[in-house]
Amino acid sequence: MKQYRKRILIILGILSLLVITGSCFFLLLKQSQKPKELEYRMRTARGKSDFQLFGDKKQYVLAPTNKGSFFVSKTYAITDEYKTFIVEKEGEIHEIPHLQMEGEYWNLILYNLDEEGLPERKIDLFQAVRNYNPKGVPSSLIGSYYVEDTHYFGLEIRDLTDEENWALKTVYLNLETEEVVDLPKDTRFGMDSHIIDTERATNFDNVLDSMGYIDPSNKIVTTRLEGQVPDPNINLYSLYPDLEDKLINQNWALYVRTDKVTPDEWFETLLHWFAPKGEDILTVYGRNDDGKASDIQIRNSKEANAWLEQHPVLRKI
Repeated sequence: MKQYRKRILIILGILSLLVITGSCFFLLLKQSQKPKELEYRMRTARGKSDFQLFGDKKQYVLAPTNKGSFFVSKTYAITDEYKTFIVEKEGEIHEIPHLQMEGEYWNLILYNLDEEGLPERKIDLFQAVRNYNPKGVPSSLIGSYYVEDTHYFGLEIRDLTDEENWALKTVYLNLETEEVVDLPKDTRFGMDSHIIDTERATNFDNVLDSMGYIDPSNKIVTTRLEGQVPDPNINLYSLYPDLEDKLINQNWALYVRTDKVTPDEWFETLLHWFAPKGEDILTVYGRNDDGKASDIQIRNSKEANAWLEQHPVLRKI
């Protein structure tokens, strides 16, 4: 019996030694292996050579639409650059939001369109958001907002205070102080899209859509619907011949700076630009209150504003 117990103890001792040895070997092997490198998203910023400024007041900007984020505001051409890691949990399909990691960056790049040489300024979005909320990270770019003379840039951020139940929030980056702030819900914002306010009186957007162009707001861009070819027979390409290939074939866009051109001026410019070559204005009609076109032609901004006075509901469309 004693010999049997002795054998059992010897066997258990050998098994324990094997388990300990195997565990040590596994740990040493694991430590010697390189950690799996995280995948990441990366974008380089557009350079000054990626857009063109033109017009007698430098009121127009021409740029490709397929090179990442690009916004044209009153003072700045705005783009971004970033490198962000993709963090995933095994067995789950969604990414895990996380605070800034070493090696990550996200910068907003501003080119001053009013100054010679288009000087560049860079804003660290991770830092700006962290100053606002230590547990916050930028999520997406929205665009420019104006409150009186102050220029803000809208950001969507993730609040990771509770990482299991994180929340999205819209905040505003002051482009001069580089401070992220909240603004009251009833704040009256100016926006670059308000340049089309005069156009709201008419069916201009429907006419442009039929010609293969998207209603321009503060930029002109062609549609890319299958089988639809943008109309090349317009005054715009007679005035600026090099734009035809860029807008129609190379997927560029033409932006207007909304501090250089008024809504009335923009409306009358568009009426002439999109008229058939050799004609003075594009034929558009006043909208009824239900948004449908009437049989009254609108020929200029004076008539459009008079129509809006008679149909104030159109200002809300």
